Amino acid sequence: MSGSQTGARAGTLVVPSSPDAHRVPRPPAGPATVRRTASAKEPDSRRSPKPTWQSALPDRPRPLGTAVAEPVAAGVWLRPAGEDGLRDEHRTRLSTLPVSAGPLVVVGVPGAPALPVADVARLWQGLSPGVRPTVRFLCYGPARLSGGRHLGDVLAQVLGEPVRLYNGLPGDGEVLRVAADGSPGRPLLGQQFVHLPPAAASAGPPPSPFAVAHRWPLDGLEETGPGTYRLADDAVVEVVRSGLWVRGPQDPPYAAEVRAGDPEPGRERILCDARSEEALPRLRQLAADLVGTFPPELRRAVRLGVCRPSVAAARAGRAPARPAPRPGGHTGEARRTAVADTGEARPRTAVAGTGDEGFLSVAAEILRRHPDLTPDPPGPDAVTGLAAVLRRLARTPEPDGTGPDGTPGPPGAEPLRAGLRLLPVHRGATGLRATLDEAMRQWYAGQPLVVDADACEASAVGPGTEPGNTDFLIWSVDGRRTDLLDPLSPHRVLFLPGSRFRVLGPGVPGVVMMREIGPGEAAQDPELDRAAVRELTRAWRTWQGGNPA
Repeated sequence: MSGSQTGARAGTLVVPSSPDAHRVPRPPAGPATVRRTASAKEPDSRRSPKPTWQSALPDRPRPLGTAVAEPVAAGVWLRPAGEDGLRDEHRTRLSTLPVSAGPLVVVGVPGAPALPVADVARLWQGLSPGVRPTVRFLCYGPARLSGGRHLGDVLAQVLGEPVRLYNGLPGDGEVLRVAADGSPGRPLLGQQFVHLPPAAASAGPPPSPFAVAHRWPLDGLEETGPGTYRLADDAVVEVVRSGLWVRGPQDPPYAAEVRAGDPEPGRERILCDARSEEALPRLRQLAADLVGTFPPELRRAVRLGVCRPSVAAARAGRAPARPAPRPGGHTGEARRTAVADTGEARPRTAVAGTGDEGFLSVAAEILRRHPDLTPDPPGPDAVTGLAAVLRRLARTPEPDGTGPDGTPGPPGAEPLRAGLRLLPVHRGATGLRATLDEAMRQWYAGQPLVVDADACEASAVGPGTEPGNTDFLIWSVDGRRTDLLDPLSPHRVLFLPGSRFRVLGPGVPGVVMMREIGPGEAAQDPELDRAAVRELTRAWRTWQGGNPA
């Protein structure tokens, strides 16, 4: 890479200034050895020479939440607790990874469920501030968490710091794709990517990961940003996890989905952006000209493709007749991106694991591991319902279609209702923040009853720092906790589609208070109203007192 400091999309990341900054440093020659002294019974080091970061990591397997932190030559391996025969094969493979100037944190086991991000965060928090910037992560197990989010994105959000990940297994100047069984696959040209935490004051989408180490022969092009190079005045080429992306200078709305695509087993992809049909032929020609400059062996290892946005039914403007509020940023047009091979009509979702089959498989696994969620007698809709909840948590759009009175909801409302009924009930105060103009505030003040055809989302610890100008306090009697499905949001509460809310009288100035009307409860009950106002006011004072939200 050129330049000594590269401004990141949301923050600043210092990148070394050297001719080989876009390549992974070669490890020390020779295998790692164990050095003993005559008086020592324990190994002095698993690595020779002993790296400066060694004392920061555990020197023997150590429990860390539900995981085990096991030392390997290159750093530490976070794996599920328990032993089986296959672990020895993985342990042998990981023991050969090269030692470098910073520790490698290997996360997970192929074929096993994803480790809780909280366990990875515990390891990180135990490292000194001087060691953290040198850490490199490797997703050896599942890279996607519930809802399809990448581990790197979630880690950066939880830690509040940039996170640097290998795109595969690091080797001697190469990074190899991790196969489903953990074995090394083909060399990847996109080698390391940085995931940034969301900007604290930003209400926009989280920043996308960007390449900081690659082996694409792009040195002759001007670098306009991290991993992005100028092809022409009206086009750039960006290094993404799955290959290269030829596009216009400005990010399209679906850029995050393209950057999230995983590398394929066979070839590197060179995607031409098809946002504009008029510009597509020129982008194709620029991509073909670029490939023509590659060495012959690389030209044979790439495949040209087209990246087409597929706009799903927008939910903006489809609010029910009497909508319950939603936190800012949870409505609006949702997009998915399909990638089609040249000469084929075989689209696929760019974000792996977010299609229906991905949600269904995750839902089936959750029900298998938590049989207490399965209704008695069990029904065939349990998996479908739980998959609908996972889809809602991932905010993947469904076809539009609200009933005329706002109560039936979209076609996916009934599976979502069925799935939410499997989850634990939250009874107590919840809060959310939304953006309302004065007319909408007056509208709420004049409504005795509000119905939301969709699943209204709130938090059991109050509005927190969500963007917006109006706080809603809702007393929940039938809202459902989702922490079992998404441990990173342990306080989220979802109200079933079609839930009814009674707007309460004055309590806290500038705050809208509501009481959920539970099954069998009367819409008008002065005693319940007074109790709800009292409890919501008490919760509001607690939240305002500085409790974590």
